[in-house]
Amino acid sequence: MKKIVFLLIVTLFYSATCFAGKRFTFVTVDFPPYYGEDLPEQGWVSEIVKAALEIQGYEVEIKFMPWIKAVEDTQEGYYDALLGAYHTRERAELYYFSAPIAQARTGFFKRKDVDISFKELTDIKNYKIGVVKGYATSKNFDSADDLDKVEVDSLDEGLVKLLNKEVDLVADSQAVGKYRLKILEEKNPGISKKIEFIKPVLAMNKIYVAISKKTTNAQQKLIDFNQGLRKIYMNGSFRKIKKKHKKHIQ
Repeated sequence: MKKIVFLLIVTLFYSATCFAGKRFTFVTVDFPPYYGEDLPEQGWVSEIVKAALEIQGYEVEIKFMPWIKAVEDTQEGYYDALLGAYHTRERAELYYFSAPIAQARTGFFKRKDVDISFKELTDIKNYKIGVVKGYATSKNFDSADDLDKVEVDSLDEGLVKLLNKEVDLVADSQAVGKYRLKILEEKNPGISKKIEFIKPVLAMNKIYVAISKKTTNAQQKLIDFNQGLRKIYMNGSFRKIKKKHKKHIQ
């Protein structure tokens, strides 16, 4: 009997130790309505990611910080993955990309009182364009070295610079920009009515989990995440989570 109890204790201890080792750490930037520190459950994409990993037995932590620091820290392997990255050839050398989770329409914001239109990127070569440090926009735009790009630390900074006529355009996600404009109203009354998203759209970017190749068991974590994501698709959890956040997504 004592032997059975001893074996049971050892088994429980071993199981608990294994579970404790299954930890997944993410870093990212505020990117509402997809994910954000102040959103319910940190946003619908955050809740999807947590559900996909928890069903695989992981404990999940998400930290928010400036994007450029999130990129640097994951590339060094201090955290497991970026939450919500667009795929680029350069990033693919440093990260394993998951199955896609969401999609973001990316393009330009401008002031409504200024007449700016374009068909090709060469049409906007005489304009100053705000771009968040470390962000990917579209393959053609990111590689267009002849454009006058002004780096900013955050989308909020870029939109305020646009309002103040320090830049002529700001490149980012349509949904995120519209969401941030509402937040900026408190300190910049009328900003959401003075700035608009314009066409043509530069890209329809899929949003992924990007797992650092320097993190421990990176390939296994990729497999586990994709399997968990498939499970919550199949059992209906993905749809339920997104529906729960419908108010904020819209």
